[in-house]
Amino acid sequence: MSPMPAADAPVALSFQVHAYPLALRLVSALLQVLMTADILCASALIVVGTFTGAMNPRPPALAGWLALSALALFGLTRLIRWLTAATFSVEPSQFVLERRGDRFELPVTSVESARVWRLPLPGAGLSLRMKSGRDFQYALQVADPLPVLQAMGTEVEHPLTAFEHARATVIRRRWYGLALKFVLFPLVPAVIMFQLNQRITYGGPFAQYQMYGLGPYLWSFFTYWTYFTALLVLFASIWRVLAELVAFTGAWLSPRSARGVRRFVEIASAVLYYGGFCSLVAWKFLQ
Repeated sequence: MSPMPAADAPVALSFQVHAYPLALRLVSALLQVLMTADILCASALIVVGTFTGAMNPRPPALAGWLALSALALFGLTRLIRWLTAATFSVEPSQFVLERRGDRFELPVTSVESARVWRLPLPGAGLSLRMKSGRDFQYALQVADPLPVLQAMGTEVEHPLTAFEHARATVIRRRWYGLALKFVLFPLVPAVIMFQLNQRITYGGPFAQYQMYGLGPYLWSFFTYWTYFTALLVLFASIWRVLAELVAFTGAWLSPRSARGVRRFVEIASAVLYYGGFCSLVAWKFLQ
């Protein structure tokens, strides 16, 4: 049996990270940019090109291909995340990176500084600057750089650190949150507009089904749901850009207030997304 460590013995702190060589980080960042561009382009095509006066409107075929492309790019980003999974440990005399069977031990005295990524792609992270003047060969992606920097005894007052810490601790993204936002919520306007179309065009809520069958009826509903999902993706993107700008400005002006500012912009974004869209739809109906 191995001896128990002394009560006052220092304990190594370990963090789950993703360790990227420079080339792979660039590839992953590019994939994320392309995936986002695909989603936004597909959404714009659907909003602009679905209802063009045709009797049976359909989303543009190109939008479907862009959506499939975005799904493939998402799969590649997940594969890269799996390949780069690593553990970064802060020990009293060294930093240890363990990555897919490789172990790198960096003496504390050989590391000059740790710098938060100026451009958070493919996510938030930090790079280790060695006293030789070069960066360590692996850059570390971590959702919240602050605990890592604190464990390393590095300067943590930089506005970017405060911004990323607030983002990681305030925003709790879950799959069911995204499902509510982009799957279930679009059903509300989709059902309303679909039923209005059924009554005006075919004479009743199930008239299209009775005349043409279940397939065309479901496809018509799918078209309305797709349209409003795409519209809400674009709507949410506008508020997200504004929210990030406000949160970053708040963190830059007052790093200590970064979490409060982030909490405010997330609540405001949710209110504007759900309440604002409902208000726009109601205003459109009352015109």
